[in-house]
Amino acid sequence: MVATSPAHAQARGVGVVSVDAAIQQTTAFQAAAAQVQSTYAAQIQQAQTREQALVAELQPLQQAAQAAQSAPGATAESARPAIEAFTTRQQAAQQELATIRQPILLATQYVREQIAVHFNDALTAAMAASNVDLVLEPNAVASLAPNSAANITAAVTTQLNTRVPSVQAIPPAGWNPGDTLRAAQQAQQPAAAQPEGR
Repeated sequence: MVATSPAHAQARGVGVVSVDAAIQQTTAFQAAAAQVQSTYAAQIQQAQTREQALVAELQPLQQAAQAAQSAPGATAESARPAIEAFTTRQQAAQQELATIRQPILLATQYVREQIAVHFNDALTAAMAASNVDLVLEPNAVASLAPNSAANITAAVTTQLNTRVPSVQAIPPAGWNPGDTLRAAQQAQQPAAAQPEGR
């Protein structure tokens, strides 16, 4: 018991936080995600329908490529036309689906960035409340017991809920990923760094 006490004391200062989970579990993200699903319902349906059609279209090309590779006496050269036909069509299909999904992904990124602007402050507050002075991401941890007190993701989500009760779901025209974060960084620069007005 005495030998394990120092290690136990040290472990209390270590926390684990999943950034994505902390943001996605906020009330603001959940509400905005529902609004994105509603606003872009037609594009979501179009993407699902088109994906099913493309999978059906690609299957015979994939089977032809596999057959060309496994045919008796097949060489890389003899299989190349079938493989190229499949990969070319597969890449075009992926690009087509990405184009359909672009507005949905952009809106989701916009929602996430509005919350992420407040993440560091929320993390700092959660660390203080949880008596944690070192935070790791889950992929840096070999093992974490279920419901471990070291997992402070929920505490960060609580702090984010306080700081960001709601966000806009639809990005403004011309918005690009990173714009919200850059604007927040510029707003935090000291006033002395700003040019003086005349």
